[in-house]
Amino acid sequence: MKEHKFWKGMIIGAVVGGAVTLLDKDTRNYVWNGTKQAGRSAKSYTSNPSEAIRQLRLQYNHLTNRVADGAKDVLEVLNKVEALLDKVSEWEKEIEKDVEKIADHRDVS
Repeated sequence: MKEHKFWKGMIIGAVVGGAVTLLDKDTRNYVWNGTKQAGRSAKSYTSNPSEAIRQLRLQYNHLTNRVADGAKDVLEVLNKVEALLDKVSEWEKEIEKDVEKIADHRDVS
């Protein structure tokens, strides 16, 4: 029952908020122009569904290329971090050896 009230309140709040924002003339014009453009696009796609599919395919390819490029960039960064961590590990080993040499030298003296 409480979920029902929550969603009901959300919907009422969205409707009231949307109505209040439409009091501004620039916002009304923006919404009106966007609605007209969406209507033209929908009409165009319904009269030419192959174009809609082509556009969808192009957008999908563009998105997958961007994701692949981003993944490639992330892998490059991870490889650089791994190489840096390897160097730090080597330096740590060298420092430990130097510390042991110094400790051995003190023990001998």
